This record gives sequence, structure tokens and C-alpha cells, in this order.
Amino acid sequence: MEWKEKLAKFLEDWEYMDDTIGILVCGSYITGNPSSHSDLDVHIILADDVNYRERGNRSIDGLLIEYFSNPPKQIIKYFEEDYQSIRPMSQTQFITGEIILDKTGVVQSLKDKATEMLENKYQEINTSINELDKYGIWDMLDDLQDAFENKKEEFNFMYYCNLDKLLSNYMKHIKHPYSKKTILGNITSEITRNKYLLKELPDKEISQLITNCITFEDKKTRLSDYEQLTIKILELAGGFDIDKFKFYSKLDV
Repeated sequence: MEWKEKLAKFLEDWEYMDDTIGILVCGSYITGNPSSHSDLDVHIILADDVNYRERGNRSIDGLLIEYFSNPPKQIIKYFEEDYQSIRPMSQTQFITGEIILDKTGVVQSLKDKATEMLENKYQEINTSINELDKYGIWDMLDDLQDAFENKKEEFNFMYYCNLDKLLSNYMKHIKHPYSKKTILGNITSEITRNKYLLKELPDKEISQLITNCITFEDKKTRLSDYEQLTIKILELAGGFDIDKFKFYSKLDV
């Protein structure tokens, strides 16, 4: 039984069908290469006058269906929140998704809205790394160097947690969506970039350092590349001198 038949079976018991004005299916079953762990992502668009939303999962003949039911105004709010955080998963799902039902044309209008937002490329969002953020980046490296030199058992855990924070800072600074699930594919795979509507990273040297930090096994080598990556990102952000660090701000009490 194919996914469309399983979706139809799911919808036979969908209790809010009277309020449903649109259905969009997205994810790997639409964009390609689903794995044994892939579920079927279904956006169910409800009439704008409803006062509820629902998210859930149901297994239909071995296929896990993850559904999100929302009125258009709620979906647009999700678009706006994702846009501000530069993590446009909701827009990507609508742009790449397949329309199954569109009674009023609202699903197509949501797809158009998502496309329009991403084409704006976050121009009005300030993503500069301030001095306090720079200190945090420097401090993560200092902690890792200490953990390595003193052979702390927590080194690997600290390393990958800090790498995640470092990459999050960098990707936000260059206004590029960031996800732990796609960061390496973003650098190495055209298939991944097409699937998630990603662009190649602008700096080849930084891309190579990120790849090394993720894939190399030797601790000393990883730490060396992490140090170089930290230096490159701080230079990109305008530089940082720990001896001159200060951050003035007003009290928040």
C-alpha cells in the first residue's frame, strides 16, 4: 500500500473534516529518499474561524503519519517565528510540499507566502555577533583546551555541545538556516541542499573546517580545527581581544 492510500485511510477517520479546507503533504516521501525511519508529514489547514489546533501521530499500516492541523493565521505566525529565528522549517515544508486538497486556494497562497518570505533573505534582521557573544565563543574554546590538556573524560561531550553552539552563532551571523541534521549535507550534498532549499556556505575554508570538526576522530586534530574555526568566525565578526573585553549594559531589575 503506497503512502497516498495510507493517507486516505487516515483521513477517513479525521474527526475535523468539516473544518478542513486544505491538506498538504511534505517531507521525504515528497522530496525523495525516505528511510525506514521516515514519517509522513501532513499539514491540515483548518478554517480561519476555528479556535483550536491539534498536532499528533497515528500509525497507518506501518506508516507513521505526523499531522499538524492549524488555521491559516496560525500557520502564518509559525512562518514569522521561524523567519525571525532563521530556521525556516515551516516555510520549507510548504514550499516543497504537495497539495492534496485546497478548497479555497489558501494552501497555494500559503506556499506563495512562504516563498516570498525566503526570497527576502532576512535582510532586515540584525545578526551581528556582539562582544558578549564573542566572549562566549572565546570561552568555549578556552574550556575545551583546558579539558583536553587535563584529559577530562567530559571532553568529547563538551566538544560537540560547544561545536553546536559555535556553528549556530556562525550560521545565524551569515543569515543561513542551521540544523544539526543537515549541516554536513549542506556542505557536501547537492541533494540535501535541494531538499531543504539551502545555499552553499560562502566561505570554502570555513566549510572545510566544519567538515573536519564533525568527521575527524582524533581529539587533538579535532581541537586544532575547532581552534582555527573559532579564529575564523571571530575574525568574520570583527575580531576579539580577551585583554580588551568589556560589555556595558543597563540593569534589568
